[in-house]
Amino acid sequence: MGKWLVRLLIFAGNLYRRMLAMGLHLIGPRAAYGLFAFAGRRMYRLLDPLRNYSEKQCLAALGDRLSQAETRRISEQAFVHRCWNLADLMLADWRVRERTCAGVGGQIPEPYRGMLRDAVAQRKPVILLTAYYGPFDLLPLFLGYNGIPAGAVYLPHANARFDVYRRRIRTRSGCSAIPVADAINELPRILESGGAVALLSDHHATKGGVEVEFLGIPTAASRAVGILAARYDAIVAVAAIRRTNKPFRFEIVVGDYFDATTWRDDTDPVITITKRYLAAIERIVRDDPTQYLWAHARWGASAASAQQASPGSNSPNPSPPGERLGEGEQET
Repeated sequence: MGKWLVRLLIFAGNLYRRMLAMGLHLIGPRAAYGLFAFAGRRMYRLLDPLRNYSEKQCLAALGDRLSQAETRRISEQAFVHRCWNLADLMLADWRVRERTCAGVGGQIPEPYRGMLRDAVAQRKPVILLTAYYGPFDLLPLFLGYNGIPAGAVYLPHANARFDVYRRRIRTRSGCSAIPVADAINELPRILESGGAVALLSDHHATKGGVEVEFLGIPTAASRAVGILAARYDAIVAVAAIRRTNKPFRFEIVVGDYFDATTWRDDTDPVITITKRYLAAIERIVRDDPTQYLWAHARWGASAASAQQASPGSNSPNPSPPGERLGEGEQET
């Protein structure tokens, strides 16, 4: 009986998702964004642990430049942007094709688009990096329509049918989806053959990472990107998709683009590569911090701990809400 109930709930959820996707398409982006913003703000204000953790991380990173009230506003708006990711995915199912991609802002700016297409044509290995920023779910879709078919690392969703739906949209343009569990084998294989890979790269390394600062806070970054780039002499491109003031209109911002000439003479190229790509992500985040996912445990527990006794805080520092978010959602 219990299994049938679970199946019924999953079926109902999938039916609701299909109806929601159709409904969002019919009402249009402006109404869809308004609906999700309303729900997101209500949810954010109810989820005390998540809200407190997000605000403390935002304050720790931006408090030297902005007031506490401003960092709270940024943190809330960042959660709304996270909610818009689902709306964008469903709207993209109907509204993003090769002929419409540029019209919604999905074209990589020149000269980077041409440089990346040339690298792909010449079979030069490319590592494309992004962060928990803006509608990062759409990056594989846009990459393919820009003529850059990449293997994108992603975390499969627990709901298998929703995972199929999400993967179908994101790989429609020619990119492939690489489950996190397969990345250790697939990424070297693609790079060795002169292909392109894409992944989120702003994760906290629990051990063995490169000691760096991100947004002014000490942290540890994974060595994986640096090792892969150095081993295969890969081009490294750091970019993000940013929402504009118009619903379902985007711009792709490129934070940096560099190759092996940057690190070839360094004693430890992994450190050079890691610090450079994180600096590029930091510039993107600072340019519009409302689109960064502050609830993501980028610094482990350290950033929120630094603000545990901050003015106006009347609750103990919570653990990162859902440690799996920081450790498991290593995707683009």
